[in-house]
Amino acid sequence: MIRKTFRMMMCILFSIVILAGCAKSSDTPVLPNPTPFLGSARVEVGDITMYFVAQGEGKPLILLHGGFSCSDAWFNQVPVFLKQYYVITPDNRGQGRTTDSDAPLSYDLMAEDTLRLMDYLGIDSAYIVGWSDGGTIAIDLAIHHPERIKALVAYGAKINPGGLTDSYHEWIRNVTVSEMKQRFGSECSSLSPDPEHLPVFVEKLKTMWLTLPNFTSEELASIKVPTLIIGGQTDEYIRPDHAQEIANAIPNAELIILPNVGHFAVVQTPEAWNKAVLDFLKDK
Repeated sequence: MIRKTFRMMMCILFSIVILAGCAKSSDTPVLPNPTPFLGSARVEVGDITMYFVAQGEGKPLILLHGGFSCSDAWFNQVPVFLKQYYVITPDNRGQGRTTDSDAPLSYDLMAEDTLRLMDYLGIDSAYIVGWSDGGTIAIDLAIHHPERIKALVAYGAKINPGGLTDSYHEWIRNVTVSEMKQRFGSECSSLSPDPEHLPVFVEKLKTMWLTLPNFTSEELASIKVPTLIIGGQTDEYIRPDHAQEIANAIPNAELIILPNVGHFAVVQTPEAWNKAVLDFLKDK
């Protein structure tokens, strides 16, 4: 009788362990976290350690920064957005305080990193707002994981390498690490947990910029979440007409072209940029 009871207890315990392991998979439903995390942290997501900051309360909103940058770039947005939303600002793979891995860099991989962070925070779906590379990551999420997105905003994004201006395409091909720091600043790269890895990461970043993404018209047409595409009238890096191309490819997407500003409206004209985003997200 004792042995039978012991075997039954072990079976129950084994089942609990199995179920707990399954709950960590992004393939299973994510239970909303009743007490959202607030503050900054570094967490294991897949093969990297991701840094993020979470502030505010309300519906979750994730801000995804551009390439060779970090979450600190949102200094004009976070204080405004957290008045209405639970705002999460991660450092993307290999940038800022987040580590890299041996894997080739891709938008799809960074989209999966974002999903794993959402799983960690108990977020079943969120508003995803991305700038430049962050916008392209957001589009990838909308294609492959629409159930995890309440609404999508992509500013200065691209859907194929042809979205780059000719001059920027040529600059990427030959740029050095020091030249990257001169153009984009060294504030974020100086935060790296592995500074010696920076040249390797820059080469991976350049390869990604020149070859990815390659979203098909069918993939873009499959996007059903509310979508806002924002372009800068004088964007130095992304062809100004590319924003229109993206909006045309996504059913019912809204398009805003900000006048007299390029790729850095979040810094140069934050009031106009913030208003465009907040007005779109209202009631979504």
